[in-house]
Amino acid sequence: MLPRIPLDDRTFDNIVQDARRGIPRRLPEWTDENAHDPGVTFLELFAWLSEMQQYYLSRVPERNVRKFLDLLGVVPYEASQAEADVTFGNVRVPVQLPAGTKLQAEDQVFETVEPVKLLPLEIERIVTRTEKETSDRSASNERGNVAFYAFGREAEAGSRLYIAFDSELEAGETLSIYVKLADGEESRAEGVVPSARVSWKSYGKDEDNGNSWQPLELIEDGTFHLMSSGRITFRVLSPMRPVIVHPAADRPRYWICCVLEEAGYELPPRIDQVLLNTARLRQRDTRSEQVVFDGSGEPNQTIEADSLLARYGQLRVQVRDADGCWREWREVADFDSDDADGEVYVVERAARRRGGTTVRFGNGVRGAVPGQGVGNIRRIHSAEDFAELRWIGRSNGLPHQKLRLYDLPVKRQDGLRIQVGVPCGKDGRLVWEDWEPVDHFDRSGPLDRHYTFDPETGELAFGNDERGAIPSFAEEPNLCVMVCEFGGGERGNIKPGLLNRWVLEEQDELLLTADNLDYGFGGAEAETLEECVERARAQWQVPYCAVTSEDYARIVMDTPGLKVSRVHVIPNYAPGRGQAAEGAVTVVVVPQGLGDTPVPSTGFLETVAKHLDDRRLITTEVHVVAPDYVKVTVHAVVVVEPHFMEEGHRIVAALNRLLAPHDKPGGVQGWPFGRTVHKGDIYGAISRVKGVAYVQDLWLDAAGKAVRKSAGGDLELPETGIVFSGAHRIELISSSQL
Repeated sequence: MLPRIPLDDRTFDNIVQDARRGIPRRLPEWTDENAHDPGVTFLELFAWLSEMQQYYLSRVPERNVRKFLDLLGVVPYEASQAEADVTFGNVRVPVQLPAGTKLQAEDQVFETVEPVKLLPLEIERIVTRTEKETSDRSASNERGNVAFYAFGREAEAGSRLYIAFDSELEAGETLSIYVKLADGEESRAEGVVPSARVSWKSYGKDEDNGNSWQPLELIEDGTFHLMSSGRITFRVLSPMRPVIVHPAADRPRYWICCVLEEAGYELPPRIDQVLLNTARLRQRDTRSEQVVFDGSGEPNQTIEADSLLARYGQLRVQVRDADGCWREWREVADFDSDDADGEVYVVERAARRRGGTTVRFGNGVRGAVPGQGVGNIRRIHSAEDFAELRWIGRSNGLPHQKLRLYDLPVKRQDGLRIQVGVPCGKDGRLVWEDWEPVDHFDRSGPLDRHYTFDPETGELAFGNDERGAIPSFAEEPNLCVMVCEFGGGERGNIKPGLLNRWVLEEQDELLLTADNLDYGFGGAEAETLEECVERARAQWQVPYCAVTSEDYARIVMDTPGLKVSRVHVIPNYAPGRGQAAEGAVTVVVVPQGLGDTPVPSTGFLETVAKHLDDRRLITTEVHVVAPDYVKVTVHAVVVVEPHFMEEGHRIVAALNRLLAPHDKPGGVQGWPFGRTVHKGDIYGAISRVKGVAYVQDLWLDAAGKAVRKSAGGDLELPETGIVFSGAHRIELISSSQL
């Protein structure tokens, strides 16, 4: 018998009582609630049906819930891997750290996501220059505890950010800096149109053998023109030359500068730190990996790879045949040896500090030539101590085979890929088939090489030849792990200063220092079934297709990469055509900004328009526009109690709260778009201030586009209009003087 799972603990009596308590509120004309009343009989009938329904719902097993979620296209999230930014120090010579370089924080292993080039370079000075002032920000950048504006608070075109290094960069040198902004996280949203445009330059030798500011070749800008934190990589095109920037008494230094070419930031960039030799690490421990190459079909083909496992681990090379199976090739010392015929290759190893390894194939006479194809050659790198662990068992050829991988604590389904060996030929040599992980076998056919893997239990299962194929029988172990990656969970969200220990002794010999200045972020445990159900319920409330005005507002507020303050949707309205535009929708967008009247840039509006274009109805014409700000100034003569003659600032504060263009803390709501400012609203706001007796006289002034004053003195706003307070003038009169 299945255990009772109480989804709803209400009994029959509770349901009846709740329903009867709602009668006076919903149907006040219903006065007879005795048992003989037919309405009460219906209440009891539906209460009984509800109790029976929740009884059966409480017996839905977990497997059925997962099936229901699968029908909705929802699966529980796996454990996510934390990330952390690490800054390397004590760099005396240029060093190339390969992808997968491992650092350890207590018992958590982190790896570099990409190759990292470290240069013996330090930032000596940072200077910001605007039209009004020039400021040295070196101390703020070094400590990282006081943010500074990259281009000043106004962020006007022509403002500059200067960065000085302690040594020059030669022509052709590549440099990466990490810019950490105070206002936010990294934005990985695609399709974001920058609100402003910057350019990067260095002071160096020009074509006329003189010295001037020369452009840098921008390779990568993960900041979207300093709109978010991220990495910027550029190449120096001409040799750098020293110059004095600020102050005048300073010595010449090697400078690069960021010029604000086109203004338009909604939020001017504030920088916490500009960092050199900084890399992004992810909490994972790769024990085995694969790198895929295309076969050229030509003699003496070479394939090169550089990663930590490529430098310090074991190497296997496989080539795919025409039938789709992979054959293992052998490594030989050289092609002149006696055993250099057939499927062999030679490994050319570079110095471990300089690069990875190169695999060279034969020319068809000494050593075979891999065939031409897409992705038909691969290298498999694995750690030295993983050689035995990669063999996880053998197939007995029976359906529903299951294995428990006790020695492989893999937390993510994509962290495990396996191969199945199939005996071939008289000698029984194994050729390898790739198998793919799936969540279940419901959609698998008899020929699909699928398996399921549960990271929580470590159980790996195969099909039954109807739902999923059965691995081929073998006398020896033929189930081999090709890709294995550990790591994941909230323990990866480490504290600052912990990620400073190298895992491999060979890399410890580089004498480099490492430190994470901030917390790790993004690590989370696998989602439980209950959490997944709640997420699925919440997702169904999030609109994807814009149909109603509420849909448009919700979708715009969630535009990736943007910070939106307010949205106003006007149906059947188009700029220039007014309310007669059938099928048109105008969306007024207010960005987050420093002042009360932030104006969205052209890039901001384009980003919102692109986001809506994928979600609008095909027949709908969408316009995204900026708000029309209307400055409202109140002139009032107010009679107050004698002891409140010096409290005029309270009235001004009340008017500022009433005429606020944005929602503010304390329950202050922004003035509705397009709503007429009635004098009665102002009278009411002033009258509610403590100490006010009455308003003797009142008139309103307005400045803005398309605003008009009615005969009664009210201010009528356009549909896209939003008010903000001007310099209110309040004259106070003591009631004792009247």
